[in-house]
Amino acid sequence: MHSDFQSSDKAPLRRGQDPCLQIQVDLSAMLDGELDPAGVRRVTVHSDVCPTCRAFFDGIREQVGVHRRLAKASVGTCSGSGGEVAEAHPLRRQLTDNQRKLSRILYELGRNFTLMGLSPEFSREVAKEPMPVPDVAMQGRNLLDEVARSDDASAEWVTAKELFDGRLRSPEENLARGQRLLTECLALDPGREDARIYLGLLHYARGQRTLARKQFEQVLRESEDAVMRGFALSNLSNIHLDEGDCDGAVRLLLELVESGVVAKQPRLVAALFNLALAHGLNGSFQESLRWFAKLVETAPHRRRWVAQELSRRSHFMHLVQMHPEARELAQSMARWFPSQGFPNPGFSKLGQVSDPLRGGCRGAGSN
Repeated sequence: MHSDFQSSDKAPLRRGQDPCLQIQVDLSAMLDGELDPAGVRRVTVHSDVCPTCRAFFDGIREQVGVHRRLAKASVGTCSGSGGEVAEAHPLRRQLTDNQRKLSRILYELGRNFTLMGLSPEFSREVAKEPMPVPDVAMQGRNLLDEVARSDDASAEWVTAKELFDGRLRSPEENLARGQRLLTECLALDPGREDARIYLGLLHYARGQRTLARKQFEQVLRESEDAVMRGFALSNLSNIHLDEGDCDGAVRLLLELVESGVVAKQPRLVAALFNLALAHGLNGSFQESLRWFAKLVETAPHRRRWVAQELSRRSHFMHLVQMHPEARELAQSMARWFPSQGFPNPGFSKLGQVSDPLRGGCRGAGSN
């Protein structure tokens, strides 16, 4: 990895080379926005177990502050003479470019640690991800000794789970790492709306509703991106539902649906589910029926997912099954979503364990 954060040649790692070189190759690709999700997971778990690479990432975070201070200093230089101004503009462009590259690293790692803390499914996927063994780690050396005695052609690779001593880090530890990385990413590049969505989701998962609300509301104030606004509206509506403010949730969800963003980002189709849920909890059973019907019409392939989500909402299901005015709604739901949860559901909130901005496990933040 070059000190000026420019790309290095992405040549494949040869047998016998330092396995950490593969991480440098991956980091170079990450800086250029070319690293696939498996590569990002590999960087994430490697940095967690390799002291040398962990120190490297600490160095990256220190450079965040240095670049920020230099950028401010270059702005001041622009008020000087014409020659000074001409010299300052290329410096500012270079600093800005490097800041964006640094923020991309911090975002990708912060996102991964956040998902590892939120989603058991994602953690299990990471545990199976192959990664280079760091020679500097004693356990890595022991594993290399074992592998050296084998005939396995992929000798430099073990599973991340083995380097975790058979266990993954606790969700709280991963969330703490994710929060630190995402916060530093936003300090470097406040305009990274995807990082702000994940940071809000992280706060929400930790029960910090006020902090979560602040992140989502800032996206709504500052973003012109319809998809980012859609995720912010979706997650903010969850907070209103948690607080029993069904009318507030309906207002936000209607803004989301009426923007037309569901057609651009299919994961936001869950807003129709939340609208049906909010109306039902509010006693507006005909409106709830209308939105469930709209959901079935728009995304018939999501019926199983809806049934699973309904099976986690005992309060809503009990209300629908027992209220005399909800008979038509109950009958329609039993017909549309027969596979799960009638009439013995449990309860939890929608979307706390998945990736809001990409595909993956059951979608957190995508409701």
